Amino acid sequence: MNIFRKKPFSMENEKLERVRRLKSMDLVFLGLGSMVGTGVFTLTGRAAATVAGPSLIVSIIVASVAIGFSALIFSEFASRIPAQGGPYGYLYTLFGEFPAWIAGTLLMIEFFTGLSVTASGWGSYIKGLLGLHLPAVINGPLGTASHFSIDLIPVLIIIAITLLGFLGTHTMLRFNRVLVVLKLVALAIFIIAGLFFLNPDNWQNFAPFGWTSIFSGKGMLAGASLMFMAFLGFETISVSSEETKDPEHAIPSGIMGALFITAIIYILVTLVLTGMVHYTQLDVSDVLAFALRSVGLTWLGNIISIVALFTLLTVGITMSYALVQTLYGISRDGLLPKKLSRLSGKYRVPKNAILLMGILAMLVTGLFSIDRLSGFLNLCTLLYLMMLAVGIIKLRHDYGEPEEGEFRTPFVPFLPIVSLLISFGLLLNYDWITWFVLIILLLLATLFYFGYSYRHSHLRNED
Repeated sequence: MNIFRKKPFSMENEKLERVRRLKSMDLVFLGLGSMVGTGVFTLTGRAAATVAGPSLIVSIIVASVAIGFSALIFSEFASRIPAQGGPYGYLYTLFGEFPAWIAGTLLMIEFFTGLSVTASGWGSYIKGLLGLHLPAVINGPLGTASHFSIDLIPVLIIIAITLLGFLGTHTMLRFNRVLVVLKLVALAIFIIAGLFFLNPDNWQNFAPFGWTSIFSGKGMLAGASLMFMAFLGFETISVSSEETKDPEHAIPSGIMGALFITAIIYILVTLVLTGMVHYTQLDVSDVLAFALRSVGLTWLGNIISIVALFTLLTVGITMSYALVQTLYGISRDGLLPKKLSRLSGKYRVPKNAILLMGILAMLVTGLFSIDRLSGFLNLCTLLYLMMLAVGIIKLRHDYGEPEEGEFRTPFVPFLPIVSLLISFGLLLNYDWITWFVLIILLLLATLFYFGYSYRHSHLRNED
């Protein structure tokens, strides 16, 4: 039994089934759509209030540096192995099929939970903005009511995103670009307005929960672990290789450009937010609007709420796109049912993959809390980023240095080792329940691999 059979290093012989339309700027907007969303509009306040206090600013810097190391590693992979499926495809070439399957599983869990967290955040915003008081049975995840309960509004937004996916990549990403521009304008207005209401006293107790923690979920490093999620989404760029013009150059440019802009936005917003309002008051879902209302700018807070209501959709749009691309890529290799990679309709989209994404995301979104989902998203991403950090060292060992014109990750193997250590440190900040459930999911994925994927793999059939 060969569970480590590998794809060839060169992707030139892979059959191209999608139209290459995306350019570097399209990918930057794709990354911004996924990275600038729930984290800045919702999680910043809660993280400051309950995890890190004003030291969340440092947490974000630590998280951005950590994710920046991973982005450099991603960029070399994308330049040298522009494979369908992003990290899954890279590891298929380097480590073989089963490690790639595990990475693909982690990637799918990340995108599912990212989509669900976005929809849940969107639901909180609309309830707060409209003052909705729904019956308990349709107003929260399991456990909200005495018997069965489901969070209805986030489920409705998942339905809308799923329907948008049927209109094709070009239409979806054009809609995403408009919303991203609107979102960036709103955040710029918040930052400028907030500068006039800064109170340095709000930063006095800068690290009320301490600087470090292990398994406690509190402190600056715990804040970095939580806000790590804010930068997740650049990997949505890497799964778009089959629809990107010149992916060897466009994907690295898109990843690094989107990450740099996102880091600047998060640092500025958190600095202004914790300076306007004392961190103990920030545990609210619509935190930016709340801060503006707290200083008397109610009208502007209402505008920000309305903008956030619409622009949070960008994260859902980009996460759903990345998830469908991942399902499509893994299915093409035979590790998932072939039906998921069938293209159909006017826009040549994998409709079965879109439909599966929508159904599962509705269940996850409606039944599980946003806090638990956030932990899964971060943990899954950290694990496959560690796999890629080891992978870049193996890539250099097996295939040599990048050729002229290809992206080069600096300071290999030093930088990947530092990335590994940072990711490992962040792993220690997740509770045992999150670890336990993730291990169960990975065991189920392993059973699926040996029960179905191994026997239907295209590489096995070729052998």
